[in-house]
Amino acid sequence: MDAATFKERLLPLSRQLYWTAYRLTGNRDEAEDLVQEVYAKLWTLRDKLPPDMNDLPYCLRTLRNVFHNMQRTQRIETDDADDERLGNIADNDNPDTLTERRELSQIALNIVENLPEQQRTVMTMKDIDDMTMEDITEKTGLTAGNIRVILSRARKTVREEIEKILAIRQNITTLR
Repeated sequence: MDAATFKERLLPLSRQLYWTAYRLTGNRDEAEDLVQEVYAKLWTLRDKLPPDMNDLPYCLRTLRNVFHNMQRTQRIETDDADDERLGNIADNDNPDTLTERRELSQIALNIVENLPEQQRTVMTMKDIDDMTMEDITEKTGLTAGNIRVILSRARKTVREEIEKILAIRQNITTLR
């Protein structure tokens, strides 16, 4: 993607990216910094971006990934204001659905944080940072086959743990 195409396709999305960043951070300056980081990342990846990609969803996913990376490195403590940061929350969802999504997002993040280090690292690189298998291979020194096995085990563990928690919740609800 050349500079003119980048400006034409991606720069007009800055307003939507800013408001999403603002909802995530709750702070104007941090939101502006976050959008700047996203555009820097997109610019460095411009040659790898598929020409037929759906621009807004891709940019929003990149924004969320950059935010979560920044959050992880800064170890921002989650409080009530941070609840908006978790998950893909639609404005028209009812409060029960929003609460459930927030709780499931937090549960999933906690499960990922408690995975063995290698599984956590590979899963974070692939599913959160959207890194390619080649990039993960390069950074970790693992083979593509090893990465697939590790990723499969990590995802299976996360899925099983979430299912256990949901089953326990369902049992508690039934007992009431």
